[in-house]
Amino acid sequence: MNALRRLVIATTLSICLAVPAGSHAAAPRAFYGVIAANDPGQTELSRMSTGGVGTLRINLVWGAVQSGPAAVFDWTHYDELIGNAARAGIRVLPTVYSSPPWSAVHEYYPPSRRTRREYGNFVRAAAARYGRRGTFWTEHPDILRLPIRDWQLWNEPNLQGFWLPKLSPKSYVRLLRVFRHAVRSGDRSGRVLLAGLFPSPTAHGSVIGIPLRRYLSGIYRQKRAKALFDGVDIHPYVRTPHRVLAWVKRTRGIMLRFNDPKTPIWLGEIGWPTGGDPSPLTVSPERQAAYLWRTFNLLAAKRVRFRIAGAVWYSWRDVPGHAWFNHTGLFTQEFEPKPSWNSFASLTGSSAIAPASSSALPIPPP
Repeated sequence: MNALRRLVIATTLSICLAVPAGSHAAAPRAFYGVIAANDPGQTELSRMSTGGVGTLRINLVWGAVQSGPAAVFDWTHYDELIGNAARAGIRVLPTVYSSPPWSAVHEYYPPSRRTRREYGNFVRAAAARYGRRGTFWTEHPDILRLPIRDWQLWNEPNLQGFWLPKLSPKSYVRLLRVFRHAVRSGDRSGRVLLAGLFPSPTAHGSVIGIPLRRYLSGIYRQKRAKALFDGVDIHPYVRTPHRVLAWVKRTRGIMLRFNDPKTPIWLGEIGWPTGGDPSPLTVSPERQAAYLWRTFNLLAAKRVRFRIAGAVWYSWRDVPGHAWFNHTGLFTQEFEPKPSWNSFASLTGSSAIAPASSSALPIPPP
């Protein structure tokens, strides 16, 4: 068994090292990101730091900060999270996502018209607290100043269930106008990132959303919408690394049709599962490691040509549940590293390579 495990490790490394060394060298640390299914604590953030994680994408939840329309803002949770991330040298990319029950009939409805003013006040306050001249950094001079630069509005609004009651680029842009004004009121240098878009929203042969091409085009067609955002985000969950890059090219092609060659593209979620219910994306732990290595290298090598701002791996750590997306982590639920963690650390030039163990490097089935 030990001999077999050594063979698996050697095979994984040979796949990874087949990519030309240095193709990612020009990419800054912030290019390499992760998102966690649950907000990480200080121990996990320290582990991220040792592996060279440069960006942590989080959900910034309005209802977690303000319990009611007249309640004062309570930033306790996010002060701790953003502060610990800064101590670890990690920049935070917040996705402002979901509505509290007093603002909408369901968390995945956008804020109601009657509460848009309160929503704008919340976004403005967040940008004023954590942005370039934010009060949080003034109040904590001992913490490395890593202000939030990009603010993202919502997540996958072209996918059924994520934007209710009806998917609509027009209604998304309506909220985007409020969001843009609020961000720039709180931090004049703040940048607005569009919600991550699912390329081809289908399941079991059925369409479950609006394709990226049509949705993004619908955003551009809204009056003066192009001036409302500073970045586009896509979530290309596809079978191979080359298909990830193909979706970057397609997205840039859409943007060029609307005379937008310079706005950066983020890949706010990429990943392959190693467990859970079988899916077209499910791979072995060793292949996950090789795909991670290849994907980040391809994106880093093409980042100037296609103006790729960064890529975020989903997810940091597996969580309970049978769905495939609960098993895309760089670590198991027990916080044991998968081979993909070593690939990530190697990409960033980190020395935080995990020791080989039966739990860290599972043997694939015959």
